[in-house]
Amino acid sequence: MKKGSNVLFSMPLMKQNIKSNWVLTVVIVIVMILMSTVINYATSIMSDSEGTVSEEVQEVKEDFYSYLFAMAAFNSASGAQLSYENFRDTTDKTVYDSAFQMVSMQAEENFTVEELEDIVHTLEAEGVSLDNCVQQFEYIYALQQSKGCFSGNDLTLEEMMQIMLDSMGVPSDLIESMSEMDTGSMINQMYYTVTGLLPILLYIVIVANGLIVNQVDHGSMAYVLSTPTKRLAIVITQAVFMIITPLLMLGIVCASRILSNHIIYGDAEVLKTVMLYLGMYILIESIAGICYMGSCIFNYSRKATAFGGGLTVWFFLASLLGMFGTKDLVNMGVGVEELGVFNQLTLIGLYDINAIGTIATDEPDDSFVWKLAVLGVIALVTYVTGAVRFQKKDLPL
Repeated sequence: MKKGSNVLFSMPLMKQNIKSNWVLTVVIVIVMILMSTVINYATSIMSDSEGTVSEEVQEVKEDFYSYLFAMAAFNSASGAQLSYENFRDTTDKTVYDSAFQMVSMQAEENFTVEELEDIVHTLEAEGVSLDNCVQQFEYIYALQQSKGCFSGNDLTLEEMMQIMLDSMGVPSDLIESMSEMDTGSMINQMYYTVTGLLPILLYIVIVANGLIVNQVDHGSMAYVLSTPTKRLAIVITQAVFMIITPLLMLGIVCASRILSNHIIYGDAEVLKTVMLYLGMYILIESIAGICYMGSCIFNYSRKATAFGGGLTVWFFLASLLGMFGTKDLVNMGVGVEELGVFNQLTLIGLYDINAIGTIATDEPDDSFVWKLAVLGVIALVTYVTGAVRFQKKDLPL
């Protein structure tokens, strides 16, 4: 039994791998956890600033505009000069109380000084610039009462903004596209396909090079083979290390992401997060398989690094360029649609986080399944090819 285990697996070699790489492994895991937490927090801030907070204060802003209109209507009827600025600065609100009572009788609405003070307090607490609101109201109020001196058409604020944008060379549809952009999705795309991959890609290149070809290049493989350990045991042991280590690393990072989701959002999103990191793991293993195969084929570290590391760098750079061809960045005006072709020239393009993100939604997109299956096949083929090649080649021992 013991002899058979030496043929298929080497525990001493596995212990040596752990001893040689544990520091690098821990450092990479810590970096990935920090990056994941920071990105998660940044996404929550941007989502709050664009989504729920604006929706909550929008109704209060509309009430504030109603009070500004009430002041404007009273001024027009009585010749008074009521204004928000005066309301804010004066301590005697008697004239405003009388004006609001009069407007309330005519408009069948209940305007009160106390309610306006509450509205002002709420908007100021939310960081809304009330001076800007007043200026916007003045433009709207003025334009709604005006007609073009040549066309005779009613003037609107929307048309004025469109003309101003056109005169500055800014397409008006760009503003609309930017308002519809999902920044949370964009940040996740950047994290899962670019920044979040960088640390573990560096890890894969370094470790894959050190497991086999580096030992061949420096002569330590001769010592390993002088023991009862066979070549088959070497390639299986090193492949197991390349398969298990990234799984443990991404499992820890995934758990930290689930925890941060629960703390920041109150919703752990366990299934979605697990599937995203599972997809990342399959992607990493496909690239690790290529690096492992290069380590098995070549006898010199520089050649193996040029092969595996070069392809890894290409995959990363192509993904980075392809990101600038995504819909969100194109809508922002900082991307070029044609750059999307680079997503077809990298294995990272098969890691479809948008499709994975539809899990547990009303309209799930299962197209990510076949893409991950392709990555899994690439990983299997490259690991097997590397193992077979190492067993058959002549070693410069």
